[in-house]
Formats: sequence, structure tokens, C-alpha cells
Amino acid sequence: MVDNLINHYCAQAMNADFAKAGKTPPTGMVAYTCNCVIQQVNAQATIAQAKATCQAQATAKYPSP
Repeated sequence: MVDNLINHYCAQAMNADFAKAGKTPPTGMVAYTCNCVIQQVNAQATIAQAKATCQAQATAKYPSP
């Protein structure tokens, strides 16, 4: 249940950030990042720590064109 909530709000926030920037996220990036956040939170990281860690990992995996 908590994982579903984290995933929902994570995806919602990411899509809003991309829309605000006038961009479309690369295919798979939102799911990858939000799954990472869920794993980090389940490993006792704070939301801020999880966001920072996963944002860096996603940026490395999905570089800007």
C-alpha cells in the first residue's frame, strides 16, 4: 500500500516537472526512478535522500539528448 502511494506521488511529481519544462521524459525513466525511490525508502532512506540518489541514478541512465 505504501509502495503504491510513493509510486503514485513520485510519478505525478516527475510528470509535472517534465511538463513544466516542456519536455517528455524518456521511456522508462519515470518507472525506473520511482521504483528506485520505493527501494530507497524501504531501506530506511528519507524521501529527500531517496529523491537525490534516484535522480542522480536516473540522470546517468537516461542522459539528455
